[in-house]
Amino acid sequence: MRAAYDYSFETNWEFEADIRQVWSYIGGVEYGAWWPGVRTELVHKSPSPFGIGNKYKFDIRTKLPYTLTFVAEVAARRVPESLAIRATGDLEGRGAWTLEQAGDVAQVRYVWQVNVTKPWMRMLGPALRPLFIWNHDQVMREGAKGLANALGTKLRKSDKLRMQPPRLDQTTR
Repeated sequence: MRAAYDYSFETNWEFEADIRQVWSYIGGVEYGAWWPGVRTELVHKSPSPFGIGNKYKFDIRTKLPYTLTFVAEVAARRVPESLAIRATGDLEGRGAWTLEQAGDVAQVRYVWQVNVTKPWMRMLGPALRPLFIWNHDQVMREGAKGLANALGTKLRKSDKLRMQPPRLDQTTR
């Protein structure tokens, strides 16, 4: 029996900023303006005044020689605290941003639970899993740095700063 998701990630960032500032970048889902390697395009605007049902096409150029494409549909939004999406395409599953203010620090958490659908990734996934996880971490690292730059503030914490790709005989999450 197949597990619920092929990959389940949790990423945590901290910025010296107000969550409303951070929300202005995350809540709009226009990540291509600040996230290197990410291109987003609104492909369906829902009639909801809150953007529930809006669909965005994502093209993510990774550190490895492939691009991932998926559509993210806004499933829930609570300004400026949370945003949930459903993904379909090369990655299928769900993602959720949560923002909390802790003094002068914006704490940002992203949970990403997805299945891969590209046939070559499904076939090679068991052998290349550590490399795929490292690749995900590099994309998130670029996002943290890009968001800090867009905010004009300091990234205080990111748990996705692993620099070197893993050896393929290592066991990781």
